[in-house]
Amino acid sequence: MPKKNIVVVGAGFGGVFAAKLLSHKLKSQKDYDIILIDKHSYFTYMTELHEVASQRVAPQHVQEDLEHLFYQHKNVKLLTAEVNGVDKSKRIVSTTQGDIPYEKLILAVGGQSNDFGTPGVKEHGFELWSMEESLTIRNHIENTVGQGAAELDPVKREQMLTIAVVGSGFTGTELMGEFIEQRKVLAKTYKLDENEIKLVMLEASPQILNMLKDRKLADKAYRYMTEHGVDIRTDSRVTSVDETGITFADGSRLATRSLIWTAGVKAKSFISDWGFKYGRGGRIEADDYMRATSDDDSAEEHIYVAGDTLSYVDKTTGPVPQTVEGAENAAKTAVINILADLGLGSRKTFTDVVKYHGFAVSIGSHYTVASLLKNINISGFMAGMAKHAINLYFYSQIRSAYSIFNYTLDEFFRTENGRNPFRGTISRLGNVLWATPLRLLLGVFWILAALGNLNTGMNDLFWQQGIASFLELIVGSGLILGLFTWPLGLVSIILAISAWAINGFDVIHWFLILGSLAIMNGSGRGIGLDFFVVPLLQKWFGQLWYGKAKSYYDEIHK
Repeated sequence: MPKKNIVVVGAGFGGVFAAKLLSHKLKSQKDYDIILIDKHSYFTYMTELHEVASQRVAPQHVQEDLEHLFYQHKNVKLLTAEVNGVDKSKRIVSTTQGDIPYEKLILAVGGQSNDFGTPGVKEHGFELWSMEESLTIRNHIENTVGQGAAELDPVKREQMLTIAVVGSGFTGTELMGEFIEQRKVLAKTYKLDENEIKLVMLEASPQILNMLKDRKLADKAYRYMTEHGVDIRTDSRVTSVDETGITFADGSRLATRSLIWTAGVKAKSFISDWGFKYGRGGRIEADDYMRATSDDDSAEEHIYVAGDTLSYVDKTTGPVPQTVEGAENAAKTAVINILADLGLGSRKTFTDVVKYHGFAVSIGSHYTVASLLKNINISGFMAGMAKHAINLYFYSQIRSAYSIFNYTLDEFFRTENGRNPFRGTISRLGNVLWATPLRLLLGVFWILAALGNLNTGMNDLFWQQGIASFLELIVGSGLILGLFTWPLGLVSIILAISAWAINGFDVIHWFLILGSLAIMNGSGRGIGLDFFVVPLLQKWFGQLWYGKAKSYYDEIHK
């Protein structure tokens, strides 16, 4: 008997969360396959795209290969394809890889930037709603500032060194915060006075961050940006964009070649002719159970909606926001009701499920404003830690220890130019070569300690000192070779503490403990075998547990 398909269209926050939850809940049900369809073979952490666009992190930081996320989920099949339409009567999803029948369908195709029809935005501006767009901005800013530094004409020079962000919502504010920090790096690279690189934020309404109920938080964000040289212009409605700059409603102009539009979000345009009832921003309206609504206001029994595709107003919390938690709440509601349709539980409304932990808006890596739980409003360093906690919480929900590990490394230990909450003081990108002499010294110490135990006699060696001597030889040899430095450094600490407990305190024990801790920061890669072995092991064990990443997937036509 062929299996029935539960199809999820879109591998964004809502789609990945729904597929993971369905996979877990249907693990014991052998009659169903979950098919996840997306035009990319990877999940993009959309809320961190501003970090890629401003060169704070590498592009792979916000990408998680779908194979890595679902390799252990044998009831999930991946398909890299574009969706052309939905035949509701035949229950078929039409894709560029063929037609896929479905028993249940979740539409979570995501959103796109909304320029409200402003002339010239698409031709002469940039948008930030995909990995491709973030990379385009990344390259454009670097190249344009570099050219501007070499431009002698003062008018052209100012135009090329002016960066404008339209929109002061979460995306626009976070992007501007990153530009504040990137400006320092660009100025140093191209030998510019930092003030020559002008940052301008444009907002059509009278205030910034309009979604913040606590205006004190918005005021703090405003003050931080202005104190760091951002020209914030409210009541500035952009009416057109051309190759030389921006025109405003009052007829004034701003000369720039770098305009990034973040002023609005709407649903993907290709869903507009799929025969649903559409709400604000072209999103599909849904009922209390997240079932899609048709033109005649009837609920589709087999189709559910989540993420930026969804238009729904909750009775208690208002419209579902275009945030990660908004997508998660809608996806969870959809999954609960799909399971109820299959006879596995009872129905629940969005109101029954909804839970918001809060949000945080980072203004670069050093400053954040956050509103958490029941109106706990904080700013600064602790708010920044809260934002990282929110991101890690999402990864924990999709059960990806790999993602948690790499997120932590990328945000705290792999950052350059001091662009992390600790201003680079804990970055591991410092030259580990300078820890090599310490590593070698510790290696020689442990070998000499092991050889010294040989003088205690055969009986003592085997019955009292044998295990310690063996460990000392292993640790000493490994540290000299620079092989498995991190675990051997940990063993070195344990040996030192054990010697302290047996023989009493000596200052040498502090040296051994702190020295061992110091060399655990990758010193085995400085003239050591870890330079070759660790990446190889990461590759082997990564593929063993997470599979091998591919440029596209087609697991349903095997």
